[in-house]
Amino acid sequence: MLSMTTVDAAEARARASVYVFLASLFHSLPTEDSVRAVREMAGGLQIEDPGPFVLKDLEREYMDLFVVPNPRYVAPYESVFRDSWSNPVEGGAPIKGLLMGDSSLAVRRCYDEAGVAPEDELPDHVATELQFMAWLWALQAEPESSDVAAIAELRSRFRDNHVARWIADLRGRVAERDRLGFYAAALRVTEAVIEGDA
Repeated sequence: MLSMTTVDAAEARARASVYVFLASLFHSLPTEDSVRAVREMAGGLQIEDPGPFVLKDLEREYMDLFVVPNPRYVAPYESVFRDSWSNPVEGGAPIKGLLMGDSSLAVRRCYDEAGVAPEDELPDHVATELQFMAWLWALQAEPESSDVAAIAELRSRFRDNHVARWIADLRGRVAERDRLGFYAAALRVTEAVIEGDA
């Protein structure tokens, strides 16, 4: 098995492409190509394929699960799943499910360490975290990358301390609310890719 610092450029570019694709699943409406790719990846990973799907239905599912606050909405942010806030009521239980907690700030520090600044979303949105993994893999693939070991270390630390720590919880919550099963399968694929990086 290759160490993180000896992965060749072609492999690093391939991994970057996979992460870019996975990030796109949670950042924008599905397409026929993205649906086909998820189904192929699920099959290759021996994950149950819940298809077939009608694209219009999947577009509505995406909006209901990740965009429009409603009873099925799942906030795809690390802080929602991992952080708790002190309750201002004396003796009250910690408050969970809020945005921009400690994990958001820790994610932002990783981005700052790498010299990148995501613009579209809060720093701990699942798509932003997956895009950062893609960026780190792509950076490692560049022949002029000066410190491959530092890049690999940051990627490993970010994976272990952030994206891998909450992706299963996100998948579980989505699976409870996903009427069609596509996004639960897409998150299982994502989880398998993250586990494979370890």
